[in-house]
Amino acid sequence: MARIPVSSRQLRDVSTRLVLDHVWDAGEVTGSALIEATGLSRATVHDVCDELIAQGWLVELDSVREGEKGRPARRYAFDARAGVVVGVDAGQHRVSATVTDLRGESLSRAVLPVGPDDGTPDRRLALIEDAAVTALVDASAPPRSVLAVAVGVPAPVDSDGRTAFRDNPFWDLMNPDIAGRLRDRHGWTALTDNDANLAAVAEHWRGHGRGARCHITLLAGERFGAGVVDDGRLLRGARGGVGEMRYLDLVEGVGSATGLAALVRDDARAQLHRLDGHAGSSSLQEIPAASLDATHVFAAALDEDPLAVTVVEHVAALLTRVIATFASIYDPERVIIAGAVAESCEPLLALVRDQLDRYVDPPGIEVLASDLGRDIVTVGAVKRALDHVRERALEIAPASLR
Repeated sequence: MARIPVSSRQLRDVSTRLVLDHVWDAGEVTGSALIEATGLSRATVHDVCDELIAQGWLVELDSVREGEKGRPARRYAFDARAGVVVGVDAGQHRVSATVTDLRGESLSRAVLPVGPDDGTPDRRLALIEDAAVTALVDASAPPRSVLAVAVGVPAPVDSDGRTAFRDNPFWDLMNPDIAGRLRDRHGWTALTDNDANLAAVAEHWRGHGRGARCHITLLAGERFGAGVVDDGRLLRGARGGVGEMRYLDLVEGVGSATGLAALVRDDARAQLHRLDGHAGSSSLQEIPAASLDATHVFAAALDEDPLAVTVVEHVAALLTRVIATFASIYDPERVIIAGAVAESCEPLLALVRDQLDRYVDPPGIEVLASDLGRDIVTVGAVKRALDHVRERALEIAPASLR
């Protein structure tokens, strides 16, 4: 068998990666601990650490004596403030941006509403940019410290960050050339991804997806969208369309991809309209129709308001079919309902769990409400940006950006 030549630079990169990965996860660590963890020689460990310090990834701490004899041990730590990442949720109705350090600890957050004059690609790009810059200012992080930006959009996104499906004006508006704008204006490395995919990434990192090999995260606001993790990997498809749910138009008893929050709100408003002014029939009548949302309906259902209970029962039957059809294709361990509606939808999910056994084989599927709140997409965007930085760390020298 022919030997494959390996350069000294390649060997050095392997050693550097071993050391950096260990310190990134470990916090403070001595040279001796690094030698034991990596299997590298003492000289190589300290040479690599010196190189990583010069690049800006590590800092050297005060040395400590490990025993009564011998010289003090050198100590190192990962510099989580060597740079920052930005996670953006560029939704239909608001744009939010979160700045974190390189361990994902939040430093600041900015939220901007999408106004009636923001319905063009240029205005949308400007709004995304403004949210990111505002969050950076609040974090006292200069733009040059940004190592990566990830942006979630309500549209299918292919491996190049673009929406390949044609003839959908909404998707075109939601996903203009975001990465190009941020790169050209600020020099940032920018990634674009589907919002439901990033929600699934967030759950796998910090939510109910931890410890599960196969799970589905269902964004359930105005429209349904799903992020699918199979065997620990996010599924995308040829053009990023795995989590799109237009097939629900064909499902009897469902009929569209209208999301959970919209279904509950609109059903409640329709039933209140049919009451035609009969006072006292429902506590929801006390809420102006324009202000009524799913949260009000779920709270009223907990108080056994008859109209609210009827709405919740109807939508629970529909959501059961949504979950059952999608789960029959991907066979998940868990389905996680995510987005702002997740904080209050437990009364509905209790009914879904009872009904789902009719449609899926034992041992069934766990159905859970996300704990990550309405910022779940920015959490996933931060994780996507962090993963990008970590994968390419040897190509980056944070010290050169200061």
